[in-house]
This record gives sequence, C-alpha cells and structure tokens, in this order.
Amino acid sequence: MNNLVSEQEVTERGVYNEVVSLLVHIADQDKDRIALRIASIAKTKLASVVRVLLEKLQQDKQNRVAIYYILEGVLQQDTGGLEIRLVKNIVSLASDQMRETQEATNEVKVAASNTLVTLASCYFDHVMYELRCHLKPPKLPEEFILVTLGNLSSAYARKCIPFVRVTLNTMFSMLEFVKDGRLRQAFCGVLEQWSRAVRLFLANWEKCSFPKVGQLRLCNHFLPVYTHVTSNWLTCEEPELKQAIIKALGPMMSLLLHKEEYQDQIFEHLSWLLEQYNENTDVFHVTKSLSQLLEVSGEYKIPLPDGKFQAICSALHNQICSQARPLSMENHTELVHCVVQLARSSPDDLIAFLHSQLEIENEAVRVASLNLLRAIVGADLPETRPKKCLIVKAVKSTFSDQNATVRKAVLHFIQRLLSLQSVENCAAWDMVAHVFTEFSVSTSKLAIPEENTIQTLCTDILQCLDTSVTGMTQVLWPRLLEYVVPAQYTGTLKPLCRCLRELAEKKQQEGEEAACLDYGGPVKLPTPQGLLARLLVVASSPYAGEGHGCAALQLLQALHQNIHAAVGEMWVVKIPSLLQYIEGNTENSLDHVQWEHMLLQFLRTSLGMIDDSAWSSQMSLELNQQMASYASPSLEKCFLYKALGTSLAVCQDRVHVKSQLHQFLTATDYMEAPERQGVISILALSAESHLDLTLNALQEFGATVSKVTIPGFISRQKDYHHGRRGQTRSTLMLTYSSVAVHAPKDQLLSRVEADITKNILLHYRASCQVLGITVANKDMNLKLTLIQNVMEISCAILETRDSQEFEFSYKLELLGYMLDFIKTEPLDSLTSPVRYKAVLAIGHLSKLKPSLTMEENRELLGQCFKSLFPLPPLEKLKEECETAKDALHIQSLYVRSLEALGKLVETLLEEEPTADWFQEMFDLLRTWFSSGKEWERERALQASTQLLTAYLGTVHSTTQETFHQFGSLIGAIAPYSCDSLATSRQWVFDCISCLLCIQGQPMNLGSAEEELRCLREELTAAPDPEALFQASSKMARVVSEYFPPEQATAFIEATVESMLSASPTCATAAGLWMKVILKECGDAMLDKVPAIVDIIYSHMATIQEGSLRQFLLEAVSILAHHHLEAVISSLLSNHLPMDSYTSELWRSLGGDPLLATQVLQVLIEKIKTSTSQEESITSETETDRHLAAAEPLSATCAIFEVVSAQQSSKAVQELLPELFPVLLQQVSRTSGQKMPLPRISSWSLFQKDQQHTEGNPCRFSVQALESVLSKAGNERLVRVLRTQKTWILLENPQTHHEGVCLLVSGLLRFGLITLEIIQSLLPWVNSPMENFRVTGTAFLAQLMTDPMLREKKLLKSVLRILEERSQDRNSIVRQMAVRGLGNIVDGAPVKVKKYKKFLLDILIGALHDVFSSEVIGESMKALAKVLKELKEKDIGSSFKDLTEQIRAYFDDENDGLRSVAFVLFGILAQLTKKKWKAYFAEQVRKSWVILLLHLQDPSPEVSMECRATFHLCFPFLGLKRLQHAINKHLGGRAELKPEELQVDICRHLAKENAELLKNLYSTTIASFSSSWEGIRAGAANLAGIILEHTDTQRVKWLDLEHLLMSLRVLEKDPSPTVQLVATELISDICPGRALGE
Repeated sequence: MNNLVSEQEVTERGVYNEVVSLLVHIADQDKDRIALRIASIAKTKLASVVRVLLEKLQQDKQNRVAIYYILEGVLQQDTGGLEIRLVKNIVSLASDQMRETQEATNEVKVAASNTLVTLASCYFDHVMYELRCHLKPPKLPEEFILVTLGNLSSAYARKCIPFVRVTLNTMFSMLEFVKDGRLRQAFCGVLEQWSRAVRLFLANWEKCSFPKVGQLRLCNHFLPVYTHVTSNWLTCEEPELKQAIIKALGPMMSLLLHKEEYQDQIFEHLSWLLEQYNENTDVFHVTKSLSQLLEVSGEYKIPLPDGKFQAICSALHNQICSQARPLSMENHTELVHCVVQLARSSPDDLIAFLHSQLEIENEAVRVASLNLLRAIVGADLPETRPKKCLIVKAVKSTFSDQNATVRKAVLHFIQRLLSLQSVENCAAWDMVAHVFTEFSVSTSKLAIPEENTIQTLCTDILQCLDTSVTGMTQVLWPRLLEYVVPAQYTGTLKPLCRCLRELAEKKQQEGEEAACLDYGGPVKLPTPQGLLARLLVVASSPYAGEGHGCAALQLLQALHQNIHAAVGEMWVVKIPSLLQYIEGNTENSLDHVQWEHMLLQFLRTSLGMIDDSAWSSQMSLELNQQMASYASPSLEKCFLYKALGTSLAVCQDRVHVKSQLHQFLTATDYMEAPERQGVISILALSAESHLDLTLNALQEFGATVSKVTIPGFISRQKDYHHGRRGQTRSTLMLTYSSVAVHAPKDQLLSRVEADITKNILLHYRASCQVLGITVANKDMNLKLTLIQNVMEISCAILETRDSQEFEFSYKLELLGYMLDFIKTEPLDSLTSPVRYKAVLAIGHLSKLKPSLTMEENRELLGQCFKSLFPLPPLEKLKEECETAKDALHIQSLYVRSLEALGKLVETLLEEEPTADWFQEMFDLLRTWFSSGKEWERERALQASTQLLTAYLGTVHSTTQETFHQFGSLIGAIAPYSCDSLATSRQWVFDCISCLLCIQGQPMNLGSAEEELRCLREELTAAPDPEALFQASSKMARVVSEYFPPEQATAFIEATVESMLSASPTCATAAGLWMKVILKECGDAMLDKVPAIVDIIYSHMATIQEGSLRQFLLEAVSILAHHHLEAVISSLLSNHLPMDSYTSELWRSLGGDPLLATQVLQVLIEKIKTSTSQEESITSETETDRHLAAAEPLSATCAIFEVVSAQQSSKAVQELLPELFPVLLQQVSRTSGQKMPLPRISSWSLFQKDQQHTEGNPCRFSVQALESVLSKAGNERLVRVLRTQKTWILLENPQTHHEGVCLLVSGLLRFGLITLEIIQSLLPWVNSPMENFRVTGTAFLAQLMTDPMLREKKLLKSVLRILEERSQDRNSIVRQMAVRGLGNIVDGAPVKVKKYKKFLLDILIGALHDVFSSEVIGESMKALAKVLKELKEKDIGSSFKDLTEQIRAYFDDENDGLRSVAFVLFGILAQLTKKKWKAYFAEQVRKSWVILLLHLQDPSPEVSMECRATFHLCFPFLGLKRLQHAINKHLGGRAELKPEELQVDICRHLAKENAELLKNLYSTTIASFSSSWEGIRAGAANLAGIILEHTDTQRVKWLDLEHLLMSLRVLEKDPSPTVQLVATELISDICPGRALGE
C-alpha cells in the first residue's frame, strides 16, 4: 500500500511540474497551444490538472483569464467523475472571483462565469445552488451572478424549468430595489433568457425527463416581473437599458399572449414597441420582439386589434421602404417574416394594404410592396393560396411602370409565382406574356446595364418554367409558338424550344390529333416553312444563346408531323446525328463550315423527301422573307442566303429559279458586303444543279454592267475604284469562282477557261482601267478578289478527275499577278491579307500544269521570303494598333502569313520531290539564320520546320535514300536552340526532331522521343542562358546517337559558320554542339581530322570573341583526345613562322592536362624522327644546309606553345630528360640557318608568300628550350640564365658553345642534368654535323666540372671523347675539348694526377694550334687549372716546352692570351722548387723586363695578372736586398706606382748588379718597337729612369747615340703620349740643345 501511495505521489508531482512549466510560458507563447497540451494531460489526469489550475488561479493574478480559459477546456472533458469536494472548490473560487469588486477585472469575471457555465454541464445543481445563495433579498446580487444565471438558462434550458418559479419570485422581490442601470440590464438579460428557455421547453416538453409543468402556470410566474418592468422601467433614457428591455419584452410578451386576460395589456405595450422604430436604437431587436409576438398571434389565431394591425403594417412597410438609414440584412429578413406572419392573421387586409401601396408612384414603395407580395406568394400559406388572383391583379397594376427597378421586382414576382406547384386560377399566361414583352423591350435598350439584367432575368424565368406544374400545359400550348419565329425573341429560344418540345411530346402522348396544330385557330401560328427556316437558322449557330442550336433541332424533331408528313422517318435518323455532332464539339472546336454543310445537306434532303415544287418555292420565299429580321452582317443571315441557294438548287421550277436569280442579281445593294456575299452564295449553290442557268444569268448581268455609263471623269474614276460598279465587278468575279467550286466536276473543265476564268480577268482588267487606260491596281479589295478567284479556281480544277492532264493556259498570267501583289506589299507594316492570300494562291497555282522550272520556283520562293521575313516583329506591329481588336487582326494576319508560306514550301517540294530541290530551298532559308534581327531568324526557323516536315512526308518517305544533309543541317539549325526567342527555340526543336526522324528511320529512336519531349519543355521555359545551354547540350547528346561520322566535315563547317551568328547565345550554342558531337562521335572521324582542323583554323581569323574562340580551341582538344597523332600532324603542316592562330591551337592542347604529356611525347618523336632522317642523308644542297627543316621546327615551336600553356609543371618535369636533349639538338641544328621555304605548290605562290619565311629558326628553338626550363619549375635558374645572356649566346653561332656551357652550368647547379640526358647527348660528338659536335663537346666540357661523371663512372670515356675532339677539324670543338679537359679539376680533382700526362700532353700540344688563338687560350686556362693540382715532379719533361710556349705569348696582341700566359707563368713560378729552379730562373731573367713593362699594360686585367706574376717570379732573380722593396710595391692591395718601382729597381741594380741593369736597358730599348702605345711610352720612360740612375761615364754598354736615335724615332710616334715622353727624355739627355743637333 505504501508503494502504491508513493507511486501516486510521484505521478501527482510529475503532473504538477509539467503543468506548472507550461503555465510559466503562458504570457509569451501561444495560449491555445498550451491549452491543448494541458487538455491532453487532463485526459488521463483530470483531477490532478484541475488541482494545479485551481492553485495557480489563487497565486497568479496576472494570468487568471488565460488559466480560466485552460480550465474551461479541461472541464469540457469531464464526464462527472470529479470529486464533489473538488467541484465545490471550483464553484467557490469562481464565485468569489466573479463577485470581487476591487481586484477582479471584467475579463476575469467573464472567464469565471464561463467556467461555472461549463462546469454546470455535469454539476448543474451545485452551480445553481451557489448562484441562488447569492439571491437573498433584500440584498441585491452582483452583476455577474445574474449574467451567469442567464447564461445557464441559455445553455441548459430544460434543467432550469424546476427553478423558474423560485427564481422569478426571488427576482421580483428585488426589482423595486434595483436602481442601477447596469444591474437592471442584467435583470433584463435574465428575464429574456429565461423566457426563451420556457418557450423552448413548451415547444419540446416531450423530451424532458420530468413531468410537464402547466403552460399557464409558467406564464403566470412572468406576469409580476413583466408588469413591474413595463410600469417602472419603460421611461428610462439609457440606450443600453432600453435595448435590454426591448430584447426582454419580446419573449415575455409572446409567453403572456397565450393567456387571454393578459392580451389587452400586451397589446397596449405594443404601441410602445412600435414607437421604438422612431428612436435612435437598434431596430433589429424591436423587429425581433415584434416577430416573436406575431408568430404566436398567427400560430394560435389570436386576432390583432384593427388599429394595431394597420399600425403594424405601416410601421413594417415604412421600415422596409425607409432610406433614412441603411437596413441590415438580418433586420430586413425579420421584417419580411413579420409581414408573412401578418398574412396568416388577415390575408385580405394585408393584400389590400399592399395593393394600395402599389398605387403610389414611388419606386421604393412599389419595389418594397412587390417584394412583400413575392414573399407572401412564395410562403405558399394555406391562408393565401385562394388569394393568388388578388395578388396577381395587384401586381398587374404595375405593368405599365417603366422604372427598371420596379420592372425587375415584377419579374422576380413572376418568377416566384411560376415556380409554384400549381398555376391554376392565377392568370399565369398574362405573366408569361409579360416576360416576353419585357425581353423584347430590353432588347432595344441593351446599352443600358439595367436592361441587360432584365433580359437575363427574363431568360432565367423562362428557363425555370416547369411544364409538369399543374395547369402549365393549358397555359402555354400552343401559344408559345408565336414567339419562335420573331427575331426579337431569339435570346429566349433555348428555354422556349425546350418548353415547346416538352409540350409537344406531352401532346403526342395524348394522341396524334391532340398533337396536330390548328393553323386556322384563334392563335396566329407560323407556317411550317417559317418554322423550318427559323429553326434551321437558329441551329446554324448552335452554341449561341447558351446553346440554343440543340434545342431548336430537338423542337424540329418534336414538330416533324406539323412540318410535313414526308420528313418524319428521315428526321428521326438525321436530327439525332446532328445533335451528336454538336454535343461532340465545343464552340471553339466546331468546324463551322462543315456544320453549315451538314445543315444545308439536311435541308436539301428534306426538300427532296417532300418533293413538292410548290412547297420548295414557298420555302425559298419564306427564307427570303425572314432575311429582313436579321442584322447585316450576321451568321444567321449568311446561312439564310445559303439555305436560299440550296432551296433554289433543289427547286425544279426553272422559271422560278431564273426569276429568283435575276431578282437577286439586280436587287442586291453591291455597296453592302453582306448582300454581296449573299448573292454569291445563292448563285454558287444554285449552280450545283443549274450551272448553265447560273452562268447565263451572270453573263447577261455582266453585260449590262459594262453598258452602264457614268458621265464625268471624276465620277467615272470614283465609280471604278470606290463606287458601285467596282463592287459589282468584284462580286461577279467572286461569283464566277464560287460557281467553279460548286459546279458539277464533270462539267467544270470544259467551262473553266472560256466561261469562268476569261470573264474573271475581263472584269479585273476593266476594274483596272480609267477611260480605257490601264492604271496600277492599288485597290486592296480588288487584289483580294482576284486572289480568291485564283485559289477557288485552282482548287476546283484539282478536285476534278482529269486535273493532272489539264493544261491551265492562264497559270503564268495569274502567277504574275500574284507575285506583283506580293512585291508591292510594304515591308514595315502588315495591315492587309493580300500578302498571305497571294502566297496561298501561288501554292494552289503551283499544283496545276504546266510545271515551273527549278530556277523559276527558286525565284518565286525567294520573293515570298523577302516579302515576309523582314516584317517588324509581331509585338511591334501590334503596338502600332489603336485598339485591341486591331491587334488581334494583325496577329491573325501574321499567323496566317507564316502558315501560308509553310503550305507553299510543302507544295513546291511535293511538286519537285528531290534532294537537290530540297537543298536549294534550305539554302534560301539559311541566309536568314544569320540575321541580326531575332524575328527574322524566328520566321526562317519556322519555315525550316515546315520544309523538313514536308521533306519527311514527301521525298524521304518515297525514296528512303540516305540523308546526306543531316550533318550540315544539324550544324546550321541546332545553334539556334538557344535563340533569345522561345518560339525560335521551339521551331529548332521541331526541326531537330524531324531530322532525327529522317535520320533515324532505319533505326529505333526508342527513349530518345521521350527525352526530347522533356527537352522541349526545358528549352521553352528556360529562365536564363545557362539553363538554355544545359538543355541544348542534352539535346546534342541525344542527336549524337544518330550522327553519321562521315558527315562530320559538313557539320563542323556549318557549326563554325553558325558561330558567326549575330546572336551571342546562338553562337555559344554552336560551340556547345560542336563540342558534344566531337566528344560523342569523334572516335569514328579519323579520316576527317585534317579537314576539321583546317576548317577550325581557317575560321579563327573571323571568330575573335573570346568565348567563341575557346570553343574552337576546345574542339581541337576534344578531337585530339580521339586522334592525337592526326591532329598534331595537321597542325604541324601549317606555315612557319607559326601564326597566332596556330599558336593558340597548340596552347589549347597544352592547356588540357589530360593531353599535354601525350602531345609533348608525340612532338618529341616528330623531332627525333626528322633528326635521324636528316643525319642519314649524306648529300645536301647548299640551300638545304642553310634552311631549317620544316617539320622539326614546327614541332619545336609547338613545344614552346604547349609548354607555355600548361598550368602545371608536372608534365614538363617528367619529360625534361627527353625534352632537353631534343630542344638543345634543335637549337644546335638551326644555329645559323634560315626559315624553311613555304609549303606551296607553285613558284608564283612562293613569290607571293615570301613574307611567311621571315624569322630566326634558332631563336624559336631557344625560346622553346627556355619555356621548358621555365615550366620545369625553377624560376631562379631561368633568371640566372637570362642575366648571363645565355639565350643570346646560344642563338648566335659564334657564341653558341659559350651559351651551351652557361646553360649546362646552370642545369648542373640546380640538379637538372640526368644520366638519361648525358646518354642522349654523347652521340652528338661523333655526328657528321659540325653544329652537333660543337654543342655536344661544349656540353661535355661543362659537364666535366661536375662530379657526376666520376660518380656515374663516365669520366674515362668522356676523357677519351675529349681527346678525340681535341683533334677535330672545327676549332670550336677543339676549344671545348681542351676546356673540358681543364674542367676535370672542378669535377674530379682527385683524378688530375692520375691523368696528368694525358692532360699535359693534350693541353701543351694545343698550345701549338696554329689555326685558333681561342684554342691556345683555352689550353693555357686549362693548364693553369691543372697545374694548380700538380707538383713540380708531376710535370716532368714537359716543363721546358711549357715554359717556352708560355713566354712566347707575353707580347701577344690578344689580351686574353697575354693575361693567361702571365697567370700560367706565375703558376709555374709557384710550382718550381728544385729540379727546374735553375732553368726557370734563367727563363725569368729572360722575361723579367717584359713583366716589368707589362705592369703598365693597356689592359687592366693583364696588368693585374702581370703584377702577381712579377711578384712571384722576382725571387728567381736573386736580388734579395731588393726583395723588400718589391714586396712593398707589389705585396699589398695598394695602387701600384710603376715609376717608383722602376726607380727602386734601377737604383738597386746600378749599385748591386750592373749585368741585370744592362739586361734591363737592352730589353727596354727593344720594347720601343712594341705594338702597344702604353708599352712604348713605358719603355721610353723606363729608359729615362735607367739613364737617371746610371753613371754614363762608367757604363760602357750605354750607347747614348743609339738611344737618341731610338728616341727620335719615338718622337714621330703616332701617339702624342709617346711623343711627349720621348721629347722630354731627349731634353734631359741633351739639355740646351736644339732638336736638330
């Protein structure tokens, strides 16, 4: 048990927490949602939820209203299962809060009151007890106690009955104390609601569970309170209180009226109630209270006092008629209800009152009275049924009133009267006749809106006529027939025919005699011919008048025995089939011409069945007579003319027919178009049986027209062009051609030329003449007339059996007229149908013999295109229209013009069903595709659709030949699937669908059809260009499945030309289609690749727009994916130097990451193949050697473009081992060569195309190599090479080898030289081509600087190669070989000693090269490097030879040789230790003076090297005491002062070593003859220093005379410097002497 309690507590706590959490958010969230959630919880935990809500009601004052709302919803789920204690708590809390006067607001009180009412559903007694506890006189209750009490009675009327007596008695005892207006209102509310509850109980007492309480006893309880209220409160002035009193009086008065002794008192207060209509109160409650009173009065037959009846009638009538204040709908309804209740009490008095009101000439009064009479009639009360005649009489008194509102009220009354179950004894026919009268009157006033309403109302009344109503047949039959024929009742025909058909069928059921009409009776009936004519005319417009055609035919069938006995059986069969045809169509789908034909055939058959000439003649007269009843023009009148012609055709009385034809020809007003058309119809239809009679009548009448003379030139001209004669001639022309159409086919060909066409042209030419002079025809109507003649005659001829054998002699003449009409039509407007009708006429004429030639047909079709396509767009044409009707007319002309053109295209193709003629026609159309005007393109595309459709149905369906134009047509049409006009896109779709049908006939299109249908919707509804492009691309993929690869060239040609379209989107679409077709079908296009590439290349000059050029580039890339070799071969065949278009194509291939590597590999192979072929050729002409090979050069340029376009360096990095050798080889090969000759077939073309051979092949190769290295990913390398001018050196044949060395040096530095590259280049050194040997040897020379050769074990083999190349006949090769040997010091210094003899022999031997100083210099440089790695003992016997060779170049003119000789001599000085010291000292003694002089060498570089060498060699002179001075001058970095050095040396030698001084002197004098200015000046200066520090008297070897002679020679030196030094020295030697001495 404890566990159970515990679980219950947990549950209670959970409910509490959940409800409280929901209530927390009640202020800021949806109250209804929270209420629903709590109500959901209460379904299982009702008591718990109620407890929580009660608690919150006490705590949360702010949200009490919302909580009460939730509590009310919760209590609605209660079925009586709450604990009584909890119920009492709810009642107590709600009662307390409802009665609070300080804190509780009205909203809270209302909520509490509503909660109590809801709670009373299950706990009524508890709630009622609580309320009664607060009804304790004399204390007055709170307002909401009374409000709740009243609401209880409204909600639970039957439960309140036991409490009526005690409650009313208690309230009565309190009334005298009630002074407050609001409290009085509350009391009145209780009285009103309890009175209603009692009335409800009395009406439904048998449903109550307790015994019935006496009616009068219940009423007695209300009398005291009623008396008090009426005696004391009626004089109140408060509007709200007065309303409450009025609302309470009605129910109380209706209760008290049951008791006879109270009636007088009730009727007395009736006056007060009526007076309230005059007060400013809500009169609805007055009417409602009055209505309750009158209901009891009428139900219980309680008579109203006479005065009161009239007062009530007047008051109610005045309320309805009053316009002082608007009448609410609910009040009006109650007012009418009151009047109807009055009719139950005293119908005669009420009708008399309303009749008197109708006599008042006031619209509002009459309308109100008529409406009340209608309500009385409509109530169909037993008291008013015998009074209908009085009511109708009263209404008839208003028939003469012309007020529209009154007339509508009368018609509404009639409508209500005729809808009753019986129309006997109420003058119903007068009412029906009045409806027709009103309809006829309103027909002439339809411009007035009210009259439209009246007419509609009349039709509705007739529509609702029920012939099954008692007495209706006697009222309507046969009088309704009077209204069938008169035209003014046409709008009533549908209900009229229905009623007559039903009545006729009833009469037929009564017997044949009853059904027969008495045409001699009192009712004036129409004749049988009149009925037949009228009903057929009505049926000719079957959907007019809401479909009165069917009703007319049904009536005709019902009246068949009254029309003629002979037609009965036939009509029983024919009329249902006519009805079925109408019902199977709609107004829009009905073929009106076919329908008229069916009716006319029905008439012809009927007249044939009757077979009575007199009857038929009378029929024609009746038809003629009815014409006056119809408007002109109208469909009905048009049909009448045709029916009349048909009746004449059937009539066998030729005299009657002839007279009728003559009458119509002469009596017709030819100025009226409908009459002209009418006479044409009559004569044309009569010709079906009377051709000769008709043609004769036309011939005779035409002759009379020609004889008529009109005086005066102006009158004649006006008559010809605008007057009666012109119209008459036009009518005769049209009549002739119509006769041709209707003439018997077996008689036409014999009459068509001589009797018909000839007369037409006769009248046409006469119409084009003024005073016998032919003038230009500018009359549009005359043109249209002749056009119609041509079409009708052509059609008539073609319908004959022998039309293909008949040669129509007027064909060319008529074609000429039609073309003239087309040419003269304006191209800036479309206002007449001449253009399209002339095109149609040409189409019809084209079918006749004799046939035209292809050229004539081409000219004819081209003229039609020129007449239609340039017209302004339809919308612009419509904008120029003044009215919407004009715009619709223009649109109709536009549509028909293009349809006519399509028919002409189809006709011409049918007449010449060949592929050649088809292509000619399409070529004519295609010229319009590229128009910059979208509307011209749209029309051309529409015509293309028509042409293809015609081809599919004619040429292809008959021949089934292969369709060779598929590719070109797709290429020309498909791009316009993205045209700016949606209609153009639809036409393109239709074209492509048709092309697929043509192409796919041998195949199975399968799902392509469904996919294409979806694409059509996408193309039409595409919101932007991107969506268009997507849909178009999808269509291209569908088409690709059926694309013939052999037509690829034609497709590409057409597509690329379409890219020149004036429409950007179409041009883009062309590119998309080209891409898709190439991608999907490219595999099968190998043999078409050269042509396709050539087409694309040839159009690049004209297609400049970026996005379109991109399509061309992508197309080549796509093609390359399928056939890379073929594409590359095609591109390589282009001229050199490569133009921008070819470059762009190569770049497109390079930009494709999937292709780039493959393209480069193919190009590499192209170069390799060409190289191998070139090396295999042993004999070359001089021209060939100087011209670069075309294909490898093209491939090299292609590599440059491809590599430049690549986005990633990966491909180049991977292929670098192949690319570098190939391109370096190409650089080597083209070095010094010129551009190849252009690839042309004749010398004249060569002369013309010379400019294409300009350029430097080597430069192209260098650029390619540079781009490859740049793309390989090392920009630093490229910058270094560019800074070193490597590329310039490579390009120049003289410096090529230096460029190669710099290039290889850079590649080695960045680790780009691989073993594969080395192996590729090794064979070059043995190539018969010197360029290759130079490049290869230079490569190896520089490669020797890198340890790679030693590491790869290639050093020995490379040394052998260099040894061989050191003997090459090419000096540059020898130079590079020597350099390479010297570079071993850098690459493999450890191997120098190993190969010392090998190296020294070759390098020293190179010093003897008599052909190249460069080789010698390179050799000395190499020796300098090698010797630094050796020791004295390593040199061996070569030391002497080397030393002597070096000294030989001390005075060489080449600065480089001198410089390197000094360097090398200095190195030897460093190497010399013991073995060669004496020898080398001797060599120094021989050379030291030269070294001293070259310290002033003109070359700063040489001077510097000489300084270092002199410093190194000086110790070998043995002048140790002078060494310090030498070190001082030469050892540091201070600037050298040669003169000071020389002074120190001379001073020392003069003192210490005279021999060396002598040597110095002799060598100095010998240097006077040096070739260098600086040396000569230096030598002269040194001679002076020697003289200055030498005692000339003691030194015998100093020959002054010889010195002076030498100086005098120097005075004549070309150098001013040398002259100056010599002069100064002479002056020093011989001071004071003249130069001559």
